[in-house]
Amino acid sequence: MTAVCSTHGHRDHTGGSPAIREVSGARSYFSPHDIDLAGFAPDVPVSGGDRIIRGDVTLDVVETPGHTAGSVCFYEPIRRLLIVGDSVQGTGSARKLPVYYGSGRQYRASIRSLLELPVDLMVVGHPLEWQGGHTSVFRGADCQGILTASLRASEVIAAATEAVLRASLTTDLAASRSAILGRLAAAPTFAHFDPGEPVEEDTDATLLSELGDLTGSEKP
Repeated sequence: MTAVCSTHGHRDHTGGSPAIREVSGARSYFSPHDIDLAGFAPDVPVSGGDRIIRGDVTLDVVETPGHTAGSVCFYEPIRRLLIVGDSVQGTGSARKLPVYYGSGRQYRASIRSLLELPVDLMVVGHPLEWQGGHTSVFRGADCQGILTASLRASEVIAAATEAVLRASLTTDLAASRSAILGRLAAAPTFAHFDPGEPVEEDTDATLLSELGDLTGSEKP
């Protein structure tokens, strides 16, 4: 092993890199924008347009901020393989919305850029609900399908957040959370979603991201 390529800096994606480097010498590759999340600097910082070549495998780095500021995807053009990590979130689960800690607008722009790539095989960071099942691997038309579903879900979240913000004129999440989640639960895209208490912390992160986009403010 010579390289460990991480799509972003969260510890469940980078946490093993130092130990792997210690036993194998494999260098870590991820965005320097996520150093604070990882708790260490990458051996090789990556950014959009970079190319990682190992043997007969070539990985193009695609910047996809949204889930985190430094989220990237790795694209293998010959095999049409796309490794997205957490940059694609599907429609969430019964108790959790699609999760992005950075910017909803950036998350959606990133997915739109991924939709332009020819993809035959896509690997996500965590199993996503899809057509009644859970999977981390998508093939053929399902690749475009999950990307489109992820984009649509985020658009619905953004619209619900904006509608409640306009009606209530408050940016306080505690005051607007139940109204936003109620709107989402009533939308066909989130028919599976349970808006009841307690709310997942990750769901709050997504709503704060959308509120921050709408008001131009930093998340607390």
